[in-house]
Amino acid sequence: MTAYQKYQLQWMIDHDCSLDDLIAGMTQYQVDCKEFGRVDEIFNEWVYNVGFGGQYGSGEIWACYDEWKDCEGVDEE
Repeated sequence: MTAYQKYQLQWMIDHDCSLDDLIAGMTQYQVDCKEFGRVDEIFNEWVYNVGFGGQYGSGEIWACYDEWKDCEGVDEE
């Protein structure tokens, strides 16, 4: 597991988001957008377009890798 992946999991914990929330959000996104494909592709689209508790860009989500690397991840990698 990378430092960034650990950060993503900690972000979920800190924001009271469970794995069930993640799966439910991705599933709803897949249904709403009729997105079909590999799980990793749907995950990436959901992260970019929706996030937790939101619909189409209005939800919360962790910092992108580059932002994390430049701020919180400076000492991690």
